[in-house]
Amino acid sequence: MSGTGRVCAALLALLVATADASSYRVQPGDTLSGIAARAGVSAAQIRAVNARLRGTDQVQAGWVLTLPDRTLPAGTHTVKNGENLSVIAARYGLSLGALLSANPAYRDGKALWTGARLTIPGRSAAPAAAPAVRRGGATVRAASSSGSSGGWLWPVAGYHGVSSGYGPRVLDGVREDHLGVDIVAPVGTPVRAARSGRVLESRPDFDRGWGWTVVLEHPDGWITRYAHLSANLVQKGELVVRGQPVGRVGNTGRSTGPHLHFGTYLRWDPRDPLSLY
Repeated sequence: MSGTGRVCAALLALLVATADASSYRVQPGDTLSGIAARAGVSAAQIRAVNARLRGTDQVQAGWVLTLPDRTLPAGTHTVKNGENLSVIAARYGLSLGALLSANPAYRDGKALWTGARLTIPGRSAAPAAAPAVRRGGATVRAASSSGSSGGWLWPVAGYHGVSSGYGPRVLDGVREDHLGVDIVAPVGTPVRAARSGRVLESRPDFDRGWGWTVVLEHPDGWITRYAHLSANLVQKGELVVRGQPVGRVGNTGRSTGPHLHFGTYLRWDPRDPLSLY
């Protein structure tokens, strides 16, 4: 083969290798061998599609590397106690939409029961998150390239007054545990999804005093409740994004005035919403 032919063959091989690839931003403390191990490929494969790594194993934080994708086969998953579709999708590196496409019976909000078997579609393996690094006695973790897109958004823009906090209280002469916070705002004020997720409930729930209520499930097991609404703007089973309006502030159910009841739960274990901001 001539010199020109060898060059063309090498370029073709590089193009083929790069066509089925993803990218990864190098985090502080990363090594080439560590990135390769998490991605399920070899260091040589990574060097082959990154010209800046030719002849070296040194990487620098902030570099964006091309990673050859490793295709994982399709399989099944048996649902465990406390899991929801968002949690399972995140575990397998899938979008919630991809998991629902492989399991169409759950697209319209069908309940997910412990012991159910889900189809996990074939997918490309992505590198795991960089491990936490100890610095000066404190544990830090490099922020992902997604920034704060997965963080907690305050559900009522422009209104931060809380009339009733999380924990024990007395209402109408009855002592009770208030599993959320009441955010005072005028009737009709848009209520935003605190994080992206899937609608578990969107209905009138007057039996339990919530009035019109929306409940969302989020990746990693978190669940949020938006209650006493005057209007619901989403339907059960719908996928929503962070900041999307899901309802409007109201005064329905067991309510003493216009406000949003905002509750947060980790696998249905109640948590103080204010601790997340």
